Amino acid sequence: MKVSADFSKNNLDCLRLILASIVALFHLCILSGTPVFYALGDHLSPHFAIRGFFVISGLLIYRSYTRSSSIKSYFEKRFRRIYPAYFTIIVAAAITLCLLSTLPASLYFGFGFWKYLGANLLFLNFLAPSLPGVFTLNSMPAVNGALWTLKIEVAFYLFVPVMHYLCSRLGVKRVIATTFFLSCVWKFGFAFLGSINHASAIYSIDSSRNFYSQLGSQFPGQLVYFCSGILLFLYLDKLKLHFQSIFFVTAVLFIVGYYFKTENLDVLWIPGVVFVFGFWRYLGNFAKYGDFSYGVYIVHFPIVQTLIACGLLKVNPVLFFATSVLAIAIGSFLMWHLIESRFLSTQSHYRQIIASSSS
Repeated sequence: MKVSADFSKNNLDCLRLILASIVALFHLCILSGTPVFYALGDHLSPHFAIRGFFVISGLLIYRSYTRSSSIKSYFEKRFRRIYPAYFTIIVAAAITLCLLSTLPASLYFGFGFWKYLGANLLFLNFLAPSLPGVFTLNSMPAVNGALWTLKIEVAFYLFVPVMHYLCSRLGVKRVIATTFFLSCVWKFGFAFLGSINHASAIYSIDSSRNFYSQLGSQFPGQLVYFCSGILLFLYLDKLKLHFQSIFFVTAVLFIVGYYFKTENLDVLWIPGVVFVFGFWRYLGNFAKYGDFSYGVYIVHFPIVQTLIACGLLKVNPVLFFATSVLAIAIGSFLMWHLIESRFLSTQSHYRQIIASSSS
């Protein structure tokens, strides 16, 4: 299972920042509830961005596991990469947003506060998406509606050692093909149920989704994208011999899916986008500046919600948009330099790049 694929030059850091920015801009448009931003929001696909993240996760996380000296080392690297920044944004939001609550401090720091803190620190955001009296006048009261994907990422982390073990015992193709098939059954099965039933969603920023659509988008259903990323990793050297063919097939599948208004084909063309953009033409050492994609993803939602609650949107929508983008950029920059980079494993390629740049 050790693979000799050349990862020395890729554009995955740049791609992740683009995907995170798509999600941030989409939420900015939707949360504002302002028609002037809808045109922009209509041309942004958070589904593509999130599923692209999952493909990249499959590629990089599986590679991280095969390069780890032990399971302990693997989980330590995953914890260091994701949890310090996640912990920071959850705790910082819970404490500072008391200033925007309609409730007095004595009621704010009660059961609702501790429920939010406990549920979100365990990645169970759906159990307590809101803080007491916060954002009650916004279009939706959720503090950070983008964090629902993090529990899926954690599930991926836990699943990788299991998949690796099964691959070593039963064969790579058999295990990945079976996992891919069962994930498709889950994903498209619940999508079908969602099309014929209309059970209310428990919590979703997307009003078009119902309960069954929510289930279809959870961990088992997202494994199709994660497995696609694993396949990109395992067969990267062979795939590099067919860039033009893969680009053509990817473009055709995207056009067909766009023309017929179906997302079913994205299981095939999103991995193609990740592969072609990530490895065809090297755009430069983007990682030397840092990895701001995770910061953009986890800080943008509460920043936008806060600016809306403070009334900036009503004062001037253009100023609100520009301030939101600037605040998200500053927040992600600070998150990387003050939190994320300080907790990276010594084996992280970001540390190696920083060390080589400073020497």
